[in-house]
Amino acid sequence: MSTDQQSSYRSLKRQQVIVGYLCILPAILGLFIFTLGPLLYSLYLSFTDWTILKPKQWVGLDNYRNIFTQDLFFFDSLKATAYYAIGSVIASIMFCFVVALFLNQKIRGRATFRAIFYLPSIIPVLASSIIWLWLYNPDFGIINHLLSFIGIDKLMWVNSPDTSVLSMIIIAVWGSGNVIVIFLAGLQDVPTHLLEAVEIDGGGWWHKLRSVTIPLMSPIIFYNVILGFVNSITAFTQAYAMTQGGPGNSTLFYAFYIYREAFQRQNMGYACALAWVLFIIVAFFTYLLFRSSAGWVHYEGGKK
Repeated sequence: MSTDQQSSYRSLKRQQVIVGYLCILPAILGLFIFTLGPLLYSLYLSFTDWTILKPKQWVGLDNYRNIFTQDLFFFDSLKATAYYAIGSVIASIMFCFVVALFLNQKIRGRATFRAIFYLPSIIPVLASSIIWLWLYNPDFGIINHLLSFIGIDKLMWVNSPDTSVLSMIIIAVWGSGNVIVIFLAGLQDVPTHLLEAVEIDGGGWWHKLRSVTIPLMSPIIFYNVILGFVNSITAFTQAYAMTQGGPGNSTLFYAFYIYREAFQRQNMGYACALAWVLFIIVAFFTYLLFRSSAGWVHYEGGKK
């Protein structure tokens, strides 16, 4: 290759690289302007006392110190969020997996059942929260009316600290149709020859479930656990629309508490500190989940 040809080749490659960077420039700018920029700015605000109506005042670690030493609402919100996150994730995973096993069978009206179970997941959370407020109404709600037929006394549901989070968990399970779809897609990829091998060895449905289905579905279960954990620990709309954090702070979810500090009390600096604490909590528990997955998540090609 001559010198002129080499120079022309390098010029062409340089033009291709420039065109490539120009093509991805909108995405890069969007990342810096709408994600990294606000993220870093919120970190700066977390070290300030800023109530919007007055100039920012640098306070160092005072916001974080107050969170862990003086803020009783912080621990109430952690307790409510942990209760909701653990309960909703476990209940949703178990319910959706069982329903997916049912919908994976060759039964009459299978497509109709799939649509019925998926439909709640496409209803906006705010709309479904309002609907459930009517259903949970202790005076004329249909749920208490149905329970009365089997001798159960009237329950207060979201109006009682004892049952408010449980009420939210029921709503989360009801709206988890997308998880059912993911499980159903995974079940359809389970090799039938492995299930037939278990039958040949004399195994029943339980042996097929325990020895074949669950191990092969473990990556999908793990994915849904991670997704459900992140979604539940950042739950906001249910508390905002149904209870405003009550009664007795029993549904004071962490995301709603951040909203209340930021937009109702205008404590922007303190709210940013709360948000960064939440970020650290989510990152820590997500790391623990990934670390623990090596012992129970099985991949067909080996460990990942």
